[in-house]
Amino acid sequence: MGRKKLVYINIDGFSYSYLERLRSHGRAGGFERLQHDGFLFTALRSGLVSITCPMQGAILCGAWSDRTHNFFEHYDIRSGRVVRHGRTCDAQNAAEALLAQGATVASIHQFMLEHRPCEEGSEQCAYIRCEKEPSDSRDRFALLKDLARGTPVHTGDTLLRCATMPDFTALYIDDIDGLGHNMDYGPYPRRATWEERLCDIEERLELIQQELEAFIAICKQRGFFEDLTVLVTTDHGMTPFWGKSCLPDILTRLNGAGFSTATPENRTRDTQLVALGHDIELSLYAVAPLTEEQMQRIRRICEAPAYIQFVFDRAEMQRRYGFDPRGPEFLLCPVRGGHFCGRDVPVGACAASHDSFDETSQHIFGLLLGGSVAQRGTWDAPTSAIDLLPTILAGQFGVTMRDSTGTLHDGWFAGE
Repeated sequence: MGRKKLVYINIDGFSYSYLERLRSHGRAGGFERLQHDGFLFTALRSGLVSITCPMQGAILCGAWSDRTHNFFEHYDIRSGRVVRHGRTCDAQNAAEALLAQGATVASIHQFMLEHRPCEEGSEQCAYIRCEKEPSDSRDRFALLKDLARGTPVHTGDTLLRCATMPDFTALYIDDIDGLGHNMDYGPYPRRATWEERLCDIEERLELIQQELEAFIAICKQRGFFEDLTVLVTTDHGMTPFWGKSCLPDILTRLNGAGFSTATPENRTRDTQLVALGHDIELSLYAVAPLTEEQMQRIRRICEAPAYIQFVFDRAEMQRRYGFDPRGPEFLLCPVRGGHFCGRDVPVGACAASHDSFDETSQHIFGLLLGGSVAQRGTWDAPTSAIDLLPTILAGQFGVTMRDSTGTLHDGWFAGE
């Protein structure tokens, strides 16, 4: 047996619903063939709030925002301002845990590992960028395949020469997220309908399947696939929305019931609730502590409209999703198509985002491959995004991340 290696590939924005669509059109052959070397997660879930930086950090650390302190943004009552979390990640990540054990690590555009611990010019923990920007999956997979072949690649001004792959390599791909938001992306213009955009996503996922298969073929040809574990997953899915924003209506309902409610920019001395929206969901922050009776009244008001799918209160978010205490009193999740944007989506247009509790955002893609992977075909047990790397690091490297709270699953690897 050689030295164990791990490759973690994150395809940002890969909703499980995309895989189901590929299958229905007979275009999922690459993923189906790859399952012969491992298994597909059929019940893998994202978290709250399912936005890129928070979820990328959660996966890498095996922990939610009570440990990483990133759930995208919050409203700070004292300062009266919205605080963006950016790339904040206060928990130990997989690369840091493995580096502490003497492993070599590398990141190809996995931005949450830049300076944590990966740096341009480092041979022990290299941060690697494509020489041309903007880059896409083809450019970034080319770098991964070079590492697999032992071909030198640049990290900053340093030429990284590795006879074999680093012990841990992270690759970040953003094509599917870029397309999913239905903006101009590379050769693809913004589309008028979600169906048109889904056709673009299918096309790019076919290319990504080819790249994945080509990478696995190189690992097998070079003889280290038996010692390799490959995790391919995502941070969140994508949910389309359209039409008028629900924000004006919920503000009217709350104000009409006697709760002075305003957006951050319109807060006054009399404001009791601050309504902070991103794209789809809405957070409600209490300026002063609420009584239990007030909490129940607000919940009833928020659950009443037909456009509401689910209302989380703070206690439930903390219990189910390890939510940072700076989070809102309530998180309002609309049904598919609904949104709390500060603007309406024009007639004849379609938007999409992923801060949603809809299945299209929460049910996410995941695939585990490798010579030591015991299961073949599918893994059907409910699994959280924060379970993935903790289980792999424990099962293959005997390493535990300091802040991880993910569940360790049995049965993924031979000899367990």
